[in-house]
Amino acid sequence: MKKNGQYTIYNSENGVSSDKIRTTIELKNGDILAAGDAGLTYIKDGKVLQNIGEKDGLLNPKMLCTLELEDGTILAGTDGNGIEVIKDGKVSAKYGKAEGLSSEVILRMVADEDGGGVFIVTSNSICYMESDRSIRILDNFPYFNNYDLVGNKNGMLFVPGSAGIYVVDKKDLLDGKEVEYQLLNSKSGLENALTPNAWNYVDQDENLYFSTDNGVTCMNLNHYNASIRSYRMQMKSVEIDGVRHSVKRGEPLYVERGAETIEIFPEIINYSVYKPYVSVYLEGYDKAPKVMQQGELSSVIYTNLPVGSYTFHLAVLDSKDQSVQVESTYQIIKKAEIYDNWWFMLYMVAVFAIAVTYLTWLVFHTQVQRTLNIQKRELELVKKQLEMGNETVLTIARTVDAKDVNTSQHSARVAEYSVMIGKELGFDEQKCSELKRAALLHDIGKIGIPDRILNKPERLTDEEYKEMKSHVVKGGEILKSFTLIDNIEEGALYHHERYDGKGYVHGLKGEEIPLNARIIGIADAFDAMTANRVYRKKLDMDFVLGELKKGRGTQFDPQLTDIMLHLIETGQIDMQRLYDNANVKEEEE
Repeated sequence: MKKNGQYTIYNSENGVSSDKIRTTIELKNGDILAAGDAGLTYIKDGKVLQNIGEKDGLLNPKMLCTLELEDGTILAGTDGNGIEVIKDGKVSAKYGKAEGLSSEVILRMVADEDGGGVFIVTSNSICYMESDRSIRILDNFPYFNNYDLVGNKNGMLFVPGSAGIYVVDKKDLLDGKEVEYQLLNSKSGLENALTPNAWNYVDQDENLYFSTDNGVTCMNLNHYNASIRSYRMQMKSVEIDGVRHSVKRGEPLYVERGAETIEIFPEIINYSVYKPYVSVYLEGYDKAPKVMQQGELSSVIYTNLPVGSYTFHLAVLDSKDQSVQVESTYQIIKKAEIYDNWWFMLYMVAVFAIAVTYLTWLVFHTQVQRTLNIQKRELELVKKQLEMGNETVLTIARTVDAKDVNTSQHSARVAEYSVMIGKELGFDEQKCSELKRAALLHDIGKIGIPDRILNKPERLTDEEYKEMKSHVVKGGEILKSFTLIDNIEEGALYHHERYDGKGYVHGLKGEEIPLNARIIGIADAFDAMTANRVYRKKLDMDFVLGELKKGRGTQFDPQLTDIMLHLIETGQIDMQRLYDNANVKEEEE
């Protein structure tokens, strides 16, 4: 039939193999495939193209259903000879019991768009053809006399049969799990019997139109439960410490404070054929609902329930996602005495706090001022000690520098370089202060070196050089009992160690050398090269930079060398300013 109402009749007179046609489908190429008692007929543009019957290889030409696969192959379900496979207009294969079918009477074939296979409804079960054409029986399906199979977008399958419509989860069915099913029949609102060998239809809104013995019935595949479920739920009674009480709907149940055991008897009367999941939940006490099948529902016992207000929930759940479908609630109030109220507890806490506060004030009031005065005196003493300590450190450093007229202000410059490096490393103010004091005293051991060696302009003899090197040990000995600054002796004792372990006097290498000593060591070497010495004039800055780079990783810590070079290159170490400030200080003194 065309859209304008014109129609054409195809029968045995104009080429169709039989006048008894059971089904027609439109193929992907636009052709019409008709299937009937004598086989298959292809029709295109109003003309019969080809008939395939018994003489063409169909052992049983009586066709009950057809299905076109993605590659154009036709599966033809027969009335007793399984599935005939038609490829390029020819019979190419056959599937029967030997290939896995439960029966060779094929009532319906439905493509599984998600899995790529085919559901096969036979006369005694449901089978499934995988994408590789292997076939298995879905023996976990609960019924045998089925007519058709349709699915919705939510993964549910609807299987009409002689008992009604079975609703099952497709994934559970294909995975071989024990399926939970719902049966839609006369008891659940489906009043008419379904018609076998009828062709049903699903529209774009997922409304299923199916044939019955009294006409066509429509059912939405997503809302089939709403009108056919009926439950009555109630809290039948409550037993409190062995005494049973009736419960009136809509009124709170009051429980005395001293009650120890509360046993609730919930009841669900089910007017449907389903066996739903149900849940019980005491809001305010239970952490989560307790879920079970209706047949498992029994009394719920609560022991030593705290005083307060609770809500008991009794609910019927959806069988798929266990969302609440129907629910009844009951309020339970366990009475409280005056001392159970939060404001009473707050009052008692407040009274106790006031009493404790008063007693504390009474006992310690006279001690507060005395403690403050002691702390004040201690703070002043500490401040004086720190001031004296700083002055002592500066005085000692100046005394050491004064022994060598060519190294005036040497310790002060080393201290300033060291602090600049420390700040680049992220030292806080306290660490920088300790580093500065250690640097000021790094050459304190030279107090024990004779002036004739210290100020000798010529090259030192081996014995004199040995004596000169001993200043680090002497410095360490002098400072080891200096308690104002932690580990202050490390700067004096280790500032002539080398990163490669070739320094003196202990031969430490790498990070075995304390960090402060490594910092003071490179600062001391830099000042020695850039200042006038008794045995030579200060060196050219380019030469000094070259020596620093040459000593990176051998004499000096590589990271500290990079920081020193950065400070010089960025002008943060200003030699002229340092020496000008030093001269001003000397003139003032």
